[in-house]
Amino acid sequence: MKRNLILSIAVAVFMLAGELAWAADVSFSGQFRPRYNVVNDSNDTTNADKYFDGRVRLNAKANVNANTEVFLQFQSVGQWGTDGPDTGTRVQQGGGAANFEASDTLADVGFHQAYLTLKNVYGKAIDAKIGRQEIVLDGHRLFGHTGWTQGAATQDAIRLTHAGGNHTLQYIYIENTNSGAKDAMRNGDDATHVVHASTQGVMGGALSGIFVIQDDNSAWAEAGTAAMDDRSVWYTIGARQKGKAGGLDYRVEFYHQFGDGTIAAGDLNAGMNANYTGLNDTCDCVDRDATMFGIRLGKTFKNASYSPTVTLWYDRLSGTDDDDITGNDLGGFDTLYDTGHKFYGFQDAYLNRQHLGTAGMGLQDMAVKLKMSPQAGWTFKADMHWFSTETDMDGDNATLVAANTLLNDATKQSNSLGSELDLTLAHKYDANTKIQAGFSRYWTTQTFALLNGFGTHSDDSNSNSDWFYVQVDTKF
Repeated sequence: MKRNLILSIAVAVFMLAGELAWAADVSFSGQFRPRYNVVNDSNDTTNADKYFDGRVRLNAKANVNANTEVFLQFQSVGQWGTDGPDTGTRVQQGGGAANFEASDTLADVGFHQAYLTLKNVYGKAIDAKIGRQEIVLDGHRLFGHTGWTQGAATQDAIRLTHAGGNHTLQYIYIENTNSGAKDAMRNGDDATHVVHASTQGVMGGALSGIFVIQDDNSAWAEAGTAAMDDRSVWYTIGARQKGKAGGLDYRVEFYHQFGDGTIAAGDLNAGMNANYTGLNDTCDCVDRDATMFGIRLGKTFKNASYSPTVTLWYDRLSGTDDDDITGNDLGGFDTLYDTGHKFYGFQDAYLNRQHLGTAGMGLQDMAVKLKMSPQAGWTFKADMHWFSTETDMDGDNATLVAANTLLNDATKQSNSLGSELDLTLAHKYDANTKIQAGFSRYWTTQTFALLNGFGTHSDDSNSNSDWFYVQVDTKF
């Protein structure tokens, strides 16, 4: 009787939802994306890890009226057969190996996106998007959703957009942290302000400019001392030009970061997120002076077999050197809300906003990329990267090398961080499903191993790493 009552209520709810959807112009869509991974990392003391992970999404879009829309995106992610609230898709009942009964009691579904869009606010040519949303600008360079990771990335934000002719102007406010720790010196907030402008039709493409303010006024208390004012205000300014010219696809971009603020009471070691000693200074203000430069040139040979595209690629992200340390500066470029997987190799050795896993020494990435279509519906890609530090390991950062407890050794370290080959084969199975397989090999160096904690000088457990995956992506 109880089961029939529950079933009747469920049927009534679905029928009512259908009627409301028809009346309010609500549409539904979704995604199912399982992926099988085999990972053998650079630590020679660990075994290969084999696992399935996945993403499930259900979207609801309501066109409330001509000027108002609501978008809700439910998401569940996790590894198959695991039981953690952050990583699992199942709950294991009982406490022993003999009592592994799967249960669906895990509440693992939440809002990935939930926002309101107001069009032509107060009759002006401005749209407002308010709520949790994906922020993507300029091909995911500094602001992206990191879509390859199953959880992806969203921000709690307000986005105002004005578009007219070939121009687009945006202001974005992102609430990073609201700690609630407020006093005379702090308001407990960590926020980001973005102004972004784009103009189409410039040099065969689009020219965009960006200005970002990082305003961190959240609480901080250094161990053993009273809480102090740690407000850090720093800025990113830059431009990006992308287009076609002379039969080539090109992209050129440059960004500069500046500003100041307290980093753990002037502790440069903490600011670089690295294993250094003796880098504490006595001032409460650390200056930021960092740059990023990127260039890409590509050519598609349409009359050749498989229509191959060859791309040459170079990225340079500045690092912190000895002169920076002397001047209480941070020279490492912060990639903000980037999608590193798209740029710095598919093994994600540098998928890290803070200093890209190089202990603040910067990153240079030179790459050659090949893309071709063996037949209709099939795409093959091969990317080859060569990575190195931006600062000189045996030159302009000798003091830093000596201060790093892992790097400090009589043996001089190379600037090379290794190289990576990424192979991808994708097939458009049908109008809704894409099947993709990939293999990556990372050839490491001792510098890479020491910076990432794989072994020591006396006991080097560093080895090359491999990654293989197969993924099915269905959208409906």
